Amino acid sequence: MREPEADAPSPALFAFFECLPRQGPGAVEVTRALYDELRAELPARPRAADMGCGSGAAGLVLAEAGAQVTGVDVHQPYLDAFAGAAAARGVADHVATRRASMTASGLAPGSLDLVWSEGAVFTVGFETALEVFMGLVKPGGFVVVSECVRLQERVPEEVRRFWAVNYPGMATVGGALRTAERLGYRFVAAKRLANWAWERDFYAPMGELIAEVEAAGPAALRAVAREQRAEIELFRRYGDVFGYVFFVLARPAPVGLRP
Repeated sequence: MREPEADAPSPALFAFFECLPRQGPGAVEVTRALYDELRAELPARPRAADMGCGSGAAGLVLAEAGAQVTGVDVHQPYLDAFAGAAAARGVADHVATRRASMTASGLAPGSLDLVWSEGAVFTVGFETALEVFMGLVKPGGFVVVSECVRLQERVPEEVRRFWAVNYPGMATVGGALRTAERLGYRFVAAKRLANWAWERDFYAPMGELIAEVEAAGPAALRAVAREQRAEIELFRRYGDVFGYVFFVLARPAPVGLRP
């Protein structure tokens, strides 16, 4: 998972994730399909922010689909990678980057048609992130976040212990939806990220990196690799118990007002 902003991540943690094509579970096909489902409800060239964008795995998909995307992240090398990939793929004019926390991005209130965040809101907390995003998106605009949640009310003790340390605020799907509703969002959809997306695009390259680090990496990187290997092993045993769910939410608009 992505490193917490609030805990001043170690250089080793940043260095490890810089080597990966994406910094959280997901897939291009999933991002594109979710965006396509919203396209008819958005302006032709929506103003969007990819919060906790990492190296831009999701933001690039939005830019290629026609959105004007501002990538927001606390780590400059991620933003540099995002900008470089945008240039290489011919969408540099659709991408801007901003080094900032997602809770203090400096983006103008009510200025966005779409806020998108994959695998990153846990760094500040689901509720905190949704509160901030509500202020940034226009009435009638959309917020799409993927959040790691419990897929069952009761989970094995091993899973409970692991997430009590790594993400004590993890909720159930129902709990996350109740939070969104309490904050004033209109529910649009909730879609679980399939296990193949974790494996193909996140854990497969991570597994190769773990092997390289364990064979010849410095001690600090080996410690990060051990932590990530433990998460991979847990997911492969209990992928039906916890996982990422995309929550598609809307800021309600007055009747007749479209984004």
